[in-house]
Amino acid sequence: MAVNMQAGSIGQIPRAGGAMLVMTDYVFLIALGLAMLVAVDPFEVDLERRIQTKHLPMLLALSSLILAMVGARIFRWQQKRPSSLPVLAPLLLLAAFVITGGLYARVQLGIQNSFLVAGLYMLAAPMAAAVLLRCEPLVRVRMLHAYFVMLIAAGVVVFAGLAANYGVRQVYHELEYLFPPLAVLCAFLIKRAWLRWTGVLFFLLFAVMFKKNTGYITGLLAAAYLVAFYFWPQWSRHDALRRLTKAHWLLIGTMTLAVLAAYVIANRDQYLPSGNPAYRMVTYEAAWRRFQDSPLIGTGFAGAASEKFTAFDTGVGNNVLPSHSDILDIFAHGGLLGVSLWLWALLRVARLTLGTVLRARWRSHVLTPYAHALACMSLAGVLTYAFNPIMLQPAKSLLLWGSLGFLVAIALTIRQEQKAENQNRLGGRA
Repeated sequence: MAVNMQAGSIGQIPRAGGAMLVMTDYVFLIALGLAMLVAVDPFEVDLERRIQTKHLPMLLALSSLILAMVGARIFRWQQKRPSSLPVLAPLLLLAAFVITGGLYARVQLGIQNSFLVAGLYMLAAPMAAAVLLRCEPLVRVRMLHAYFVMLIAAGVVVFAGLAANYGVRQVYHELEYLFPPLAVLCAFLIKRAWLRWTGVLFFLLFAVMFKKNTGYITGLLAAAYLVAFYFWPQWSRHDALRRLTKAHWLLIGTMTLAVLAAYVIANRDQYLPSGNPAYRMVTYEAAWRRFQDSPLIGTGFAGAASEKFTAFDTGVGNNVLPSHSDILDIFAHGGLLGVSLWLWALLRVARLTLGTVLRARWRSHVLTPYAHALACMSLAGVLTYAFNPIMLQPAKSLLLWGSLGFLVAIALTIRQEQKAENQNRLGGRA
């Protein structure tokens, strides 16, 4: 289903106002590109640790949104657009909870490494959704296309770095949620078969190149997502014999992968990274004990985001390190209240997207390839921050929540089109 490029076109608003709105949209896009640069840090100059650069992408993104809001009022741009706030309300409540606790820890308790950053960067989701929803249809497509072009370019740089250092040292930590899901984009977007499957295989290969357990997991997630949302809907339209044949080969492939996975897991000392269980078990146990001490609200996020690790010398950061699980941090510092808000936020987004843009009927929509890639990326993000402190790293957190915000904006756009289509159908019957 093709998007209606004429609806709400830029010609319907004053030219100066339209130009200003488009300009602020692209400033937000530049902010995301800068976040990629900081996160990837190709020259290894610690951009995410330098005070001059680590928060610059967020400041640029926030300034673009403020300018857009001011411009909309000056030029009286009042065209009705859907709002992401009802969908993202649980995430906003969680962000408010985290920010309040982080501010208290920093101002009253003097804890500088608080959870304030984690809370502030959750606001990137409603910011990204607001920017994309406010875009004209053509600009919206161009923004999403440009965003993924930048991700692909970053992926090429990361792949080159991973290949050059493979078996020598680990580079590009905690970026596993960004690149294997781009295989989904290639499958849905690229028309030429040879180029499509080259892209799919290239980005699935990241799972191996990262040489990390989370890399393998996100690679398997991307492959499973392709089966569920790309292959299966296609197969359902075939005749019974072809469906049975494909199901037969899918079963054989699944069984082969299961046997291979079982063998690799059984010989994990030889084939898989250790995951540093000596460190993780200590920090995970401490986080769980903290949750048990205060199961309702934890510490209220008024504790330290990283603490002195005393079991042994890690040789990193003066042994002041995070728990390496954002989910366990939500349990430990937010208690059941924080976990409930986090789960509620994810479930609301899942319900919205599964009921709109991820449905098979919207497969040919111009926004669908981007939505599927963002959905897989968001799922991969959950798996990645389950074992890594993504939310405490500004640039990576901005990309994580910004991608979720874009997904929500696309789903709301589709829902609006769906409502308009239903109204037109009912009007035609009348």
